[in-house]
Amino acid sequence: MILRRTWPAALLAGLLVCLSAACHAPAPPAPPVAAPSPTEFQGLSQDPAVYLAGANWRLDPAYQAQRVAELRQAHFAPWGQARPLLSAAEFREILESLTARTGYGENTLALGPEWGARLRALAEAEAYPNAGWPGLTLHDGDLRSLPTRRPQLKGFGHAGEGLAFDRLQESRLPPGSPVWVCHASRDGAWLFCDTPIGSHWLAAEKVVRVDDELMRRWRSAPLAAILRDGTGLRDQQGRFICQADLGALLPLVGQDGDGLTLLAPQACAGQADAVTVNLTPDQAAPLPLALTPSALARLAAPLMGQAYGWGGSFGGRDCSALVRDLFLPFGLWLPRNSRQQAEAGARRWELEGMSAQDKEALVQRQGRPGLSLLYLPGHIMLYLGQREGRAVALHALWGLRTLDHQGREGRWVVGRVVISDLWPGRGQGEAVLASSEPGHRLTALVNLTPDSALAP
Repeated sequence: MILRRTWPAALLAGLLVCLSAACHAPAPPAPPVAAPSPTEFQGLSQDPAVYLAGANWRLDPAYQAQRVAELRQAHFAPWGQARPLLSAAEFREILESLTARTGYGENTLALGPEWGARLRALAEAEAYPNAGWPGLTLHDGDLRSLPTRRPQLKGFGHAGEGLAFDRLQESRLPPGSPVWVCHASRDGAWLFCDTPIGSHWLAAEKVVRVDDELMRRWRSAPLAAILRDGTGLRDQQGRFICQADLGALLPLVGQDGDGLTLLAPQACAGQADAVTVNLTPDQAAPLPLALTPSALARLAAPLMGQAYGWGGSFGGRDCSALVRDLFLPFGLWLPRNSRQQAEAGARRWELEGMSAQDKEALVQRQGRPGLSLLYLPGHIMLYLGQREGRAVALHALWGLRTLDHQGREGRWVVGRVVISDLWPGRGQGEAVLASSEPGHRLTALVNLTPDSALAP
């Protein structure tokens, strides 16, 4: 709508006053402190190979084959279901809890009770489960806590809030992922699915029904891993099918000196179909890649500096998605949640109650560069080794808590994948709280593989 210049000035002034009152938002947080560019971060090189070059290990092929078998079982688990993982009571309880929360929309306005009521009606919990069929994802899709694309934000006035932190965003699911469709929303636009990484809502256009023959064909083939973000999948006529990132797994049906032939999903008359696509060796590889320090460094290098994405928001990765996607091409299946990842290793050292100095000493003594995870509540990092006496890690870091001269809490925002030591905020002045640094908050060191699985 265009406001004409001929409108009375008093009317326009009154309109602006009303709009100002209606759109009043929570008080803004302290301004974020600017982080340095990736090449300057703490004076540390952002090339993983610099740190992993000195590591001298390789993963035993027999152990890797065992882990691939476990990966395949977890990846295809939804197709082995006959019923939903959640009971009707559990589904209702989760729905009621999520829709009872208060929050804000992307326009900074509070979401009233009608917001929750509308989504409860849309989810139609009284009919759960109203579906039960195996499906396949056609495209990269957001996994949502509720059947909506719109965000629910905790607020805007404190650190860790705002549009970057949509509480309904759970994760992203790659194309070609098996799912079990448990339930459809009232309007049919959303499907509640059991997936290899959790039970969540997916937009219906992302999923297609799969028949027994295609499931047999998909499961009987070896798997290949996508190695590079933004890999376009095209059919034999050059038509675009979908885009896949690191973390996607697709059936391998052919291989020669020029590359690999994979199956990609497409829809045909409401059913899943498979189309062959050709990729080069730098885009995809048969599962598993041999896990060595140099291979891990090559896979991680293109991810450096990538934008942080809470739950996969805006196509980015958070800390646990980064770790999971890095190890998937090597046949190591990890859960999606950082806390669960810290419980999935072969050996774990508890660090809680130790001094920061003792924690770092234990990490340097017991950690394996490239094969150890460093966990603190809500965050996980991949240990890369030592540099000038400091333990160094690779992680997707949003930021650290700050306190300005007015006593306002804020964030020193990094917002990307970086290599840092355990004190990334050091040198940023008194604004960064030492108590928020990873070196202070570490609670566990986790070795992903047993000693018996390694060879020099």
